[in-house]
Amino acid sequence: MPIEKQKTITQTSFDGLYIGLMSGTSIDGVDVALVEIGQSRCHLVAHLLHPFSTQLKKDIVRLCKPANQTQIEADFHHRINLLAETDHKIGLLFAEAVKKLLENNNIKSEDIIAIGSHGQTVRHIPTGEMPFSLQIGDPNLIASLTQITTVADFRRMDMAYGGQGAPLAPAFHHAVMHSDNENRIILNLGGIANITWLPSDNNKDVVGFDTGPANTLLDAYYHAISSDDFDKNGAFARSGNVNQQLLTLMLADPYFQLSPPKSTGREYFSIDWLNDKIDKFRHNSNQQTALSEQDIQATLVELTAQSVIEGIKQLNISNYQIYACGGGRMNQYLMERISALAETSVKTTDDLGIDGDFLEAMIFAWLAYRRLNNLSGNLPNVTGAKQSAVLGAVYQV
Repeated sequence: MPIEKQKTITQTSFDGLYIGLMSGTSIDGVDVALVEIGQSRCHLVAHLLHPFSTQLKKDIVRLCKPANQTQIEADFHHRINLLAETDHKIGLLFAEAVKKLLENNNIKSEDIIAIGSHGQTVRHIPTGEMPFSLQIGDPNLIASLTQITTVADFRRMDMAYGGQGAPLAPAFHHAVMHSDNENRIILNLGGIANITWLPSDNNKDVVGFDTGPANTLLDAYYHAISSDDFDKNGAFARSGNVNQQLLTLMLADPYFQLSPPKSTGREYFSIDWLNDKIDKFRHNSNQQTALSEQDIQATLVELTAQSVIEGIKQLNISNYQIYACGGGRMNQYLMERISALAETSVKTTDDLGIDGDFLEAMIFAWLAYRRLNNLSGNLPNVTGAKQSAVLGAVYQV
């Protein structure tokens, strides 16, 4: 179901500056995008990446990591305190990032119509008896400290209508990057990889879903074996060899066999998930030294590449162009593997004039604009919701 057409709204609300805040599953900091949004445009004016402190990143990673029952009982009060304290700290940091962006560009807070804040996801359990998705980063603090109306909590109204609350990006992709002349796949290589199918024929449905892990496992494993946060250009992975037996174990995970709508996060595809697969490989092969660190990194690149391509195959389509965005597009080895498996060159959203590093932050500026103008922000065909919905809660100053 295509997103509804723009309704008639006032000049003030539809033509102005919004700010989008996005902190993703890679947990490297908050992307801040200053966006001019109008009835027929969505233009990135300025941007910055505001990094997390080492301690804050550690706290977020801890909150994202599921605990077993013994750990929960022994550590319950501390984890609740940590959740609340981190919610506060992220709210402060997001507000600081907004003020820094405004200062850098000599813009006053009263020049901004609203902030759209995705928050930091610490748990995303979209299926089961009690599905939920939890993002933290107190929007009350953001609004009060910046003196700018803030919109947050975008996922849960979609979930209230039976959807998974994600991915939300396809609605923006369709609104901003659809072409009547070219079938497009928008491939986001963030912590999690996801794809959006944008058929040139407007009578066909947009499709989007998470294909599986990307930077979340690549970065977590590389950081565990080195002093660096990521494998620059995929050079370390390139020096290894893909282990087919380990790759087969990984791809056998039930998530990859699910049909869309589907979404996932780092609490599922975690370092514990990877270690479990490595342990099973070593148990099955009885070869304790058969797997080098380079081989594991190379196999993780192949896991991302193959799961992306398998996701595209699920669409049963042909004659399309892939445009990549997110930090993973800077991993040359990963991009080469995706291109080789797709048997076509992969372009980037930068080729469409949209900065691939700040596209997701732009999405939440756009969703704030949609919310303030009482326009839907989800695509039910993508999330599985029963109907279109206006997303987000407004924190007025």
